Order: sequence, then C-alpha cells, then structure tokens
Amino acid sequence: MLVGQLLGLVGIFLLVAIFQAKDRKKIIRLSIVSCLTWSAYYMSMGAGTASGLLILGAVRCYVFEKFRSYQWIFGGMIAAYAVAMILTWKDWTSIMAFTAMILASLALWQTDPKYIRLISLSVTPFWLSYNLLNGSYMGAVADLITFSSLVVGIMRFDVPKTFWQRLYRRKPVEQIVTESGIIGT
Repeated sequence: MLVGQLLGLVGIFLLVAIFQAKDRKKIIRLSIVSCLTWSAYYMSMGAGTASGLLILGAVRCYVFEKFRSYQWIFGGMIAAYAVAMILTWKDWTSIMAFTAMILASLALWQTDPKYIRLISLSVTPFWLSYNLLNGSYMGAVADLITFSSLVVGIMRFDVPKTFWQRLYRRKPVEQIVTESGIIGT
C-alpha cells in the first residue's frame, strides 16, 4: 500500500508538470510517464479498469505523437478503450474512467496546447467521481490538484497578457475618476 501511495505522489507531480508545459511534445511525453505511473498506482489498488485504460493511455500518447496524420487512429483508440473497459469491467463506475479517457484522448488529439488544456478541464469530474466512489483518495486529491494546475496553466499560457496588464494596472485616483466621467476636466 505504501508503494501505491508513493506512486500516487509521483503521479501528482507529473500531472502538475503536464499542464505547466508550453508545447504539445512535452505534454505528450509527460502524459506517457504519468499514465504508466497512475496505471501502476491503480494496479496496486486492485482497480483493473483504471489500470488497463491508463496503459492504453500511454500507448495513445505515443501513437498520437508519432502517427498524428492518420485520422483513423483516434477512432481506433476509442474502440480499444471500449474493449479494455469491457474486459476489465468492475461495475458502472468503469464507465466514468472510460469517459475520462475518451475526453483526455480528445484533448491530446489537439495540436494547440491551449485546446489541450481547455478540453482537459472536462476530464477531472469523471476521474474525481471514479476515485471517490472507488476509495482512491490519493487519486481524488490528484484530480483536485490537477484541476488547479490546469487553471493555472490556462492563466499563464492561454489568457492574453494584455488582460492581466489591464487587470493589474494601477492608476491614480484622479485619473480613474476623470476617465470614468464622474468629474469633468
């Protein structure tokens, strides 16, 4: 159990790093290692569906990086996830892990890291539900931290710099009052 918890901690660091990466290649490479780490974590917990789907997730990342030009690969990965879910079926919560992996695949299929991060926001509710319902509290903590890392990554890389400049620009009170039209010049 201690080894599983250590794997979970390493997995959390990897998930944070994924969404703080600027380019797709780095996101994909970190995702491969993250999927393998989390697969080992879930295997140590006896969660075969999550473990199997995450092994496929590592394969997905490699295939998406090397063979991106073949459009059929996306559909092929979804079919592989469906077969893996059926073969490792535990209960209805297996559908949550399956849905999370489909959404993660959709995110990682994108070429622009901005869209990878935005679509990845939709993955968290499914993994969080799966983890809470299956007693994986380390996984649930990881989901909350991942969601926070996603938001920070979006704010750092995807929100225009001018937005932050305008938001934090300090003006003298007289200038604010004059520009607002409260007191004429």
